[in-house]
Amino acid sequence: MSSHHDTHLIHMTNQIAANLGGGRDEETAAAATCRHLETFWARSMKHRLVATLEREDAGLSPLAKRAVTLLAERLVRHHTG
Repeated sequence: MSSHHDTHLIHMTNQIAANLGGGRDEETAAAATCRHLETFWARSMKHRLVATLEREDAGLSPLAKRAVTLLAERLVRHHTG
């Protein structure tokens, strides 16, 4: 997959975080965003998105980055649990 694909995933994640974050505290909004990603995104998309955490310049908003970090933690727990 291309860098363009990563850019698109990041853009969508930022939009989801912005939409689900309105009026909520950061942890609640991050958890809601993470749940959305877990529920509606394909496994390959989730893993690709988590891989973007390794790049400082990925372009994730702070809220989206927190949600993706939660997603990464849940994927690890699911894989090892």
